[in-house]
Amino acid sequence: MQVLTRAVVESERLTLEAADLRRRFPQIARLLLGDGTGSATLRRALAAALPDLPLEIVPEHGTSARARARFLADNPAPGWRRLLPPGLRAPERPYDDYVALLLAEAFFSQKRTQV
Repeated sequence: MQVLTRAVVESERLTLEAADLRRRFPQIARLLLGDGTGSATLRRALAAALPDLPLEIVPEHGTSARARARFLADNPAPGWRRLLPPGLRAPERPYDDYVALLLAEAFFSQKRTQV
């Protein structure tokens, strides 16, 4: 799986960003959307903004904790904060892009096993 871009986008800008990504990367074949809180509203907005792009709803139970752990592992703390146990360390920025990456990895892993 190749990651073309990563970003954390406010919900209000999601449809604009998704449309821009579709223009920049015409090879995008589908959108994945987690089934968590607020997903029904986002699903309707994305379906209206990009009706020709299939939208797959994927389970996201437990991804926030796993994404937090992966973010902390991928981004070692600077300075004295590296002495803190990971459970006490707060990520320095939103890590929703890690949640999205985990959702994509799970989705494509499942698709490979179904073939």
